[in-house]
This record gives sequence, C-alpha cells and structure tokens, in this order.
Amino acid sequence: MQLVGQAVKHISFGKGIVTGLSSDGSIISILFSKGEKRFFYPEAFVRYLTLKDAEKQKKITAKYNQQLQAEEANWKAECEEQERRRQLKNIKILPNSQAAFHVSIDDFNEIFESGVISTGCYLSGHSKGEPRIPNRLKPNSGCLLTGIPKGGQEKDRLILGAFMVAEDFLGEYCHDGFVNVHETYRILLPLKFALPYWDYFENDGVFPRWGNIPFKYFSNSIMQQVLLQITSLFAETEKEEIATAFYQYFCRINHLSVS
Repeated sequence: MQLVGQAVKHISFGKGIVTGLSSDGSIISILFSKGEKRFFYPEAFVRYLTLKDAEKQKKITAKYNQQLQAEEANWKAECEEQERRRQLKNIKILPNSQAAFHVSIDDFNEIFESGVISTGCYLSGHSKGEPRIPNRLKPNSGCLLTGIPKGGQEKDRLILGAFMVAEDFLGEYCHDGFVNVHETYRILLPLKFALPYWDYFENDGVFPRWGNIPFKYFSNSIMQQVLLQITSLFAETEKEEIATAFYQYFCRINHLSVS
C-alpha cells in the first residue's frame, strides 16, 4: 500500500504528510509544520494518527489487528511450550512406565505410518469390551513393538521397533484406546536386526505366556538397555543419528545417566 505523500492528522501535531517508511516497514516518517516526526507503524494509526484516506485507514487498522492476533498466538504458543517443558522436567517417573506391544510381523510397519497403536479392549470385568486405558504411559514412556515369527513360539519373540509416546500423551486420559506415537523418536528394526525380546528379562528358560493382552509394562532400565543396543546396531549407518538422539532423549526425560 502506497503511503508516501498521504495526508494524515495527529492528535497533537495536527496535519502532516507521510514522507517515508523504513525498509522493514516498522517506522513511518511524517512531516508536520514544526518538523518531521517518526512513529511505530502501524500502531500509531490506531493511537495517534488518522489517514485522510478512510479506506487506507481501514486497511491499516485491519493490518494492526492481524498483527496483534499473530503476536497473541505466538505468546500463547510460547507459554504452552514453557508449560510443556516444565511438566516434562517435573514429571513423576514411575519404575515400570514402559510398554511392549504385541504386533503382527507383517503389519508392524503400518503403526508408524498411522501414528497410533491400539491398546485393545478389556476382556472381563465391568469394563469388558471397552478400550484398555494405559494408565502408566506418560510423555516419558518408551514402547517396543514385538512379534513372533511365523511358526515360532513365545521364546522366539522379537523386538521389531521402538518409539516414544507423543509428548502430550497421558495414559490416564486415553479413553479411545489409541496411543499416539512420537513424530521424531521412533525407529523400526529390519528383521535382520530384530532383537530377542526375552534376552532382556530373567526367565531361567521358562517363557511366560503372553496371552491375549495387547501390551505389557516393563521397567525403565530395560528400555534403556534395549535402546542402547539399538544405537550399537545402527552405528555407522544412515540411522545412527536417529537412534542416538532417541536413546539420549529417553535417558534425559527419565532422569537416567547416558552410558
């Protein structure tokens, strides 16, 4: 919008003519009978100045309102980000807040593509048929995708991938039965890199029956061991940076020392 040469009126200095606008559009210069003055643009046209051209005045006012809305949105987003960081820093760490999900060997890729994984439904009790609520899962929770190769047994269960839950995910409020996968901290393991799940648990050769439950909780320290092993698997590969960042993030948010 061309403003240079436009007639204006100031509540104190009277009539004037616009003589210039700074390169970044934030300062406007106006020549009055007693000399040239500079003002913040467009704020001044809401507080002190009025253009003779009513249509242009209306456009400037609209621009200022848009600017205020943008600033308010940025401020709100910054406050929300600070609050999120505060919550993450002060989150109560439970000793067994990680989960291993049972998935089909053929379908585990689709979970990352969809960004969610089902918690299944309760099989008995007054909540039978309703989505299972993952109460222990919080923003610090990491999850494993596990599955059994065709023709295999429980002892052959493999770790096929890992992910953090989304940063705003709180299990106790998850009533739809879907856990949101973190957009950044997620990694799939090619079958040749798949890790034996039960090697991370003491079992004395006796492998517990998984049953029909979609997921089981396990300790934070075991998740740390698994992620550390994954970083070793991907050393000197294109996924090394992703695996390392995942491991470091998990340790930081769970207040664990990085090995």
